[in-house]
Amino acid sequence: MKIRATTLGAATLLLFVSPASAQDNPLGQPLLDGDGHLRDDAFIHIPLRPEDGRYGDIQADRLKSWLMEIDAISLADRDRGNLFWGRNVGTWGHEQTQAWVERYFRQYGLEDVHHEEFEVSPVWNPSSWSISFTAGGPTFSLESARPPQGMESTPPGGLEYDLVWVGGGSDADYLGRDVAGKAVLIQDVPLPGTLRHTIQIEGSVQRAYDRGAAAVGIVYGISDNFAVWQRTAARPGFNLGYEDGVRLRDMLGEGQRVTVRLEMQSEELTGQTAASVWGTLPGRSDEEILVIAHMDGYFQAALDNGSGLAVMIGLVDHFAKIPESERPRTIRFLGSVGHHGGPGTRQLSDDPETRLANTVFAINLEHVAVARTKYWGPRLRLMNAVSPMRWWLNSSPAVLDVVLDAFNRFNVGVTGDMENGASGEMSRMARLVPSMQVITSPEIKHTEQDTPEWIPAVGLEQITRAYAKIIDGLNELERHQIEPTPSVP
Repeated sequence: MKIRATTLGAATLLLFVSPASAQDNPLGQPLLDGDGHLRDDAFIHIPLRPEDGRYGDIQADRLKSWLMEIDAISLADRDRGNLFWGRNVGTWGHEQTQAWVERYFRQYGLEDVHHEEFEVSPVWNPSSWSISFTAGGPTFSLESARPPQGMESTPPGGLEYDLVWVGGGSDADYLGRDVAGKAVLIQDVPLPGTLRHTIQIEGSVQRAYDRGAAAVGIVYGISDNFAVWQRTAARPGFNLGYEDGVRLRDMLGEGQRVTVRLEMQSEELTGQTAASVWGTLPGRSDEEILVIAHMDGYFQAALDNGSGLAVMIGLVDHFAKIPESERPRTIRFLGSVGHHGGPGTRQLSDDPETRLANTVFAINLEHVAVARTKYWGPRLRLMNAVSPMRWWLNSSPAVLDVVLDAFNRFNVGVTGDMENGASGEMSRMARLVPSMQVITSPEIKHTEQDTPEWIPAVGLEQITRAYAKIIDGLNELERHQIEPTPSVP
């Protein structure tokens, strides 16, 4: 079934994602595939306006196919036996992503394609881990249990602790509780995603150790059972999804004694390197538009940042078809080494007079398309609409008009209030040059559930078309017309 904007208008449908719900309604679940995933063709799609026909070559299916190629790199890294798997800096997965970006840059005829290498040591390398629990009977494991990133090796045989529930981990939660030598279990509420969350705001991890706890368990989220690598300051700990965390909480609430056993073998690898990948699409002028997408990511990292990489290749594909004589400015593309364990774009912000001298505008492609969701009890329900994003623009009113027009034409939803600064790869350089980004950080970010099923092909299409339109609009303006208007003291 094809759903069009002409049949649904501006309506947004709320969808269960559980295949079991197909038995609850006589019509079944017509918007879900056989695996219970929301189908790509179920998303609201806004047709191209006739005057925007030049962007018709930017197609949802092709963009999603590039995302799936990136996803395959992560899965191959996992299947090779890497426990800290994905496309993390300093790993085989990241090396393969570098090669993937370089291959497409060369395929499309970009010039000056090269790697810029960085030392990224030390790199955390877990070789084995085990997390198990006991509650008045046999030992059991929990599906979402993961060690914290950076956890050091335990002694042979591991470590065992009594478990204590301390709610959100505030000072009030410790009143009347003795946690000395025990493992505390803390509820972490995303605000949203792992970018900002309550344990960070409350300083809950450090408080637990200050109160004498020997280990920290983090229950992530208020729905589902997301698996994460959140840190506990390299000290003993573990992560759990919401469903598994509630199971332990309820056992403790019934008065059961619950213990946790942690076993970890890991090392810090030194002398590791990773690279950014550069490519140039020359234009009539040496003035440059810089397009950035970071390459590293935890687990499958479909949103963060497979989505940005797919959109970058979509822009390469689109603009490489245009003759150089018809490209007013040079476009430089940067597959950035990334910031989870690398320097991000620090080399640019540390030397802007040299590295950004010809840059008239910079675009950061970072987590640029994900399905909209709605909390419904302990579940996140997917909608057949693309989630609105936070946005940043450091430029002139003329560019603002270009950006807002592109958002409107291609159905890119953004927050009503603009950010006061940029994040990720753009954060350090956002005010050094005219720049922009749209970005979203939902609950799946940095989790093992950041999979392609959450990334609507139409979302990739509409943001790629919007950025192509914005680049064309920038090329109709002189450099001084793009520069931000000076603030009045």
